[in-house]
Amino acid sequence: MTGYDYGNTRLRARRAALLRGEQYAALLGRDLPGLLAALAATSYRPQAEAAAGASGGGLAPLYRVTRHHLAAALADVAGFYRGRAGDVVAALLGRFDIHNVLALLRAAHHGRAEAAADTALVPVGRLDARTASEAAAQPDLPAVARVLAAGRLPDQETAAALAAASRRYEVNANLAAVEHAVASSARAHQLRVLTAAGPAAEPTVAALRRETDDVNLLLALRVRETGGPAADNGSGMAGPPCLPGGTVPDGRFAAIRHAPARADVLAAAAPASARWRSLLTAWAEGGDLATLQADLDTERLRAELRLLRRADPLGPAPVLHHVLAHQVQARNIQLLAQAAAGAIDRDTARQHLITPV
Repeated sequence: MTGYDYGNTRLRARRAALLRGEQYAALLGRDLPGLLAALAATSYRPQAEAAAGASGGGLAPLYRVTRHHLAAALADVAGFYRGRAGDVVAALLGRFDIHNVLALLRAAHHGRAEAAADTALVPVGRLDARTASEAAAQPDLPAVARVLAAGRLPDQETAAALAAASRRYEVNANLAAVEHAVASSARAHQLRVLTAAGPAAEPTVAALRRETDDVNLLLALRVRETGGPAADNGSGMAGPPCLPGGTVPDGRFAAIRHAPARADVLAAAAPASARWRSLLTAWAEGGDLATLQADLDTERLRAELRLLRRADPLGPAPVLHHVLAHQVQARNIQLLAQAAAGAIDRDTARQHLITPV
């Protein structure tokens, strides 16, 4: 027994509820009401029926459907595991606590903390409804940070980093620095827990490292385009806006940030990762960062789902596969909704659809 046996068996049985390629093909091309009606004949039925009776139009109801279905699909996963396996699974599900904490902090910075609880939070992980409601009711970011830090969210180490960053925020109101402190500490925590789990966790560690590389690339490109400063690292010096744990050295991203032309970015970045070359070439020839991000996500998620499905069935890889499969499914439905609303064309939606099983 590895500690993953029971939980992984439960997750494997749930794969049948994931949408298949032919179902996505049938959904593509429908208008928004038609898409919502068609989803009611799938595993999305409870959420689709609830959305059909709710007020509001446009993309919002379908986005709400994907968020609620994702939460329902993942809500009880942590309870399948105990001991060291439970710690690893909690670290994997911590991606939702990171998302939720950052969503609350951003909303508080912009004076909309209460709205975030209704539209942005995904109730998976350790953030419970009571704490989320208490945080959302606070008047400003430092107050939100105090509530979250008291709850040791998203994890104990990151809660301490958040508390320190929020004190600096009271002086400089630098939201980017707070976000960077939280994201960096949380990613370091995840990698520490997974690395300590030994060889069985290596596929999950590799997946997080690839994800980190892509995030760091996009951060470097955004800083380059906006000319904005790097995040304050807490020492008063501007540090590189890189998350820890990737495979690409920080110096490579510094070269990308300072590259004078797109061709120079390509020359600096392409040797760092073979899978970036073709995508960055398209961007260098006139693409935009939103398209590049979508292309990076599609390429990486397709590869990771294949690799994780072939990994040790008695390790943590099936857990991350299950999480990513449901995140991908939510992304697919949102792409279909965007195509239905005319925000993107059908070919773009089709290009980025990923069948996770």
